[in-house]
Amino acid sequence: MTLRAAIVQKLFGTEIERQVAERLPAAVGLQLDQVGWRRLTGAPTRELPMMDHGRAVEVAYWLWKTNPLANWIVEVVVAFACAKGFPVTCKNEAVKALLEEFWYDPVNRMDMHWESFIRELGIYGEQLWPIAVAEQTGRVRLGYIDPAYINEVFADPHNVKIKIGVTVGGNNAEQPRRLAVVLDEDNEEFLSEEGRRLRETFTDGQCFFFTINALTNEMRGTSDLFGIADHLDNYEQFLFDAGEKHARFNSFFYDITVAGADEKKLATERANYEPPKNGGAFIHNEKVTAEAVNPDFKSDDTAAGARLARNHILGSKGLPEHWFGGGGDVNRATASEMDIVARKMIASRQEKTKNMLEVMIDYVIARAVAARYLTGVPEDELYAYEVQTPEVTDKDVAKLSTALVQTANALVAAETQGWIEKDEAAKAFAFFLATIGYEYDPKDMEPPAPEYEDYKKNATPKPGKEKVQPGKQEAPNA
Repeated sequence: MTLRAAIVQKLFGTEIERQVAERLPAAVGLQLDQVGWRRLTGAPTRELPMMDHGRAVEVAYWLWKTNPLANWIVEVVVAFACAKGFPVTCKNEAVKALLEEFWYDPVNRMDMHWESFIRELGIYGEQLWPIAVAEQTGRVRLGYIDPAYINEVFADPHNVKIKIGVTVGGNNAEQPRRLAVVLDEDNEEFLSEEGRRLRETFTDGQCFFFTINALTNEMRGTSDLFGIADHLDNYEQFLFDAGEKHARFNSFFYDITVAGADEKKLATERANYEPPKNGGAFIHNEKVTAEAVNPDFKSDDTAAGARLARNHILGSKGLPEHWFGGGGDVNRATASEMDIVARKMIASRQEKTKNMLEVMIDYVIARAVAARYLTGVPEDELYAYEVQTPEVTDKDVAKLSTALVQTANALVAAETQGWIEKDEAAKAFAFFLATIGYEYDPKDMEPPAPEYEDYKKNATPKPGKEKVQPGKQEAPNA
């Protein structure tokens, strides 16, 4: 042992041994077949190291703001999923007036902010809107809290799928605000006793809290850009590098050869050399040759590399490359087939936003009823509304028209043969119409008037189609 090693052992040996003993279990597995292998996380648990949520929010925002591909991924979903204008149809006019008042309220202005809310839902993975309710009228107004200020989300200890409260803000001497998440009556009644006691501690108001890209037992949502953040940044850097490389392709230099010159002669030539101007002449003898040379970086694989990175990102979101301007070998037929996954995924987000609106609308109606501001509405019409969403698929009218005729003829034949009842045929026809966007309930259809039935029975046959009585011959034409 050297003198230095002896001194280290004497002074720090005990501490070194203690730290090694503590860190050794985290460095190797407890089983022999794990020796020589490093765990994915470097820790003896199954949990993956996750980025701090505040940092994840900032990264997602930065990507949306500066990365064209990241921005497009968010915006294309918003364009399809976000409802425009006032997207609710109501059976009762009083309910419609109430919801329009909420939608166009000067503070809410949902016609302006709803699209931003859906955009930020995709960027941040969650939305938190505090609520203010007027006692006299039950009018509901929404605020907004940046997801970066969310401290913690609490769920019922015995039922993690029910989120009951959120704490936000709080720094230095300030205490975090405790907001109760809006729950309907059924979920309120379904809370456990411990969940009720915990919910009673959220006394600083109510809020709507929505998440996406989260499992049932996850308290926070995840950005659409989180899983592809590194790939988006790498793709952008790849394009910058390719751009710098291609900028050099237009450059060139002169390769001057002086035959038989020594180093001194070459130094003199370098000092006296001036490159010719555009259109100028380079005059030399047979001992000097000059050639303009372009750099060759062998960059034929640049486009393929960019496409590989881009498709890896787009494919993870179900978006085909021709949506992002890369037509490639896609034709109309293959493009239609490639669109299916993207449209299904967008439809899923569309359904999520529709559910968010329904939660808010139900709450607005309930507050107005509780404040006796909305009265005289029949119970079956109180919540009889429908949230309209943009069409995700393009309908081929020619094909649908042909299929409609074939379906109608098939149902008529089946009813004539006694294979299906008339009411069932009507339901089947209504189901088909619903697939092309027209919905109705056959039960709501009024039966034909008796006069119409008599008219059909006694209708005069059209000229030239008179029925011939048995035993009689049709008169020949004159």
